Amino acid sequence: MKQAAFAILIALFTSAAFAQGAGKQAAKATAQQAEPDITQRARAITDSMVKSLHLNAEQAKKIQSINLTSMQSAEAAKEKYKAHPRKMVAQMDIINETRLSQIKDALTPQQFQQYQQRREEKMGVPQEAQSNPEARQRSPLNQESY
Repeated sequence: MKQAAFAILIALFTSAAFAQGAGKQAAKATAQQAEPDITQRARAITDSMVKSLHLNAEQAKKIQSINLTSMQSAEAAKEKYKAHPRKMVAQMDIINETRLSQIKDALTPQQFQQYQQRREEKMGVPQEAQSNPEARQRSPLNQESY
């Protein structure tokens, strides 16, 4: 009797352990399929910018290159500084500033203004502080308190 009960318990535990392992593998495979690769994400961002800013073919090509390079750099930084969050944030800031500068060079002043306004709206910058650096500096959110 004890052997039969023991056999049933082993069968239950091994099937439960197997089910948990299979679930993790299935979830991981689904996550990998759901996450588009860098090239696709860069293309999607570029397509959005082409539509909203009415970019010409030359500008679209430059912006595609800028977006792809920036995303590749960001992925490399995430991997390199995985164990050092502060260094990763600093590197991401550099990548973002470089990208912004390159985009500014590729767009007309009017297009860049539209881009900046749309970017600030997405980031949740208050209306009165949008494209107004002085207002941002006076904002209580920017005042550091220690």
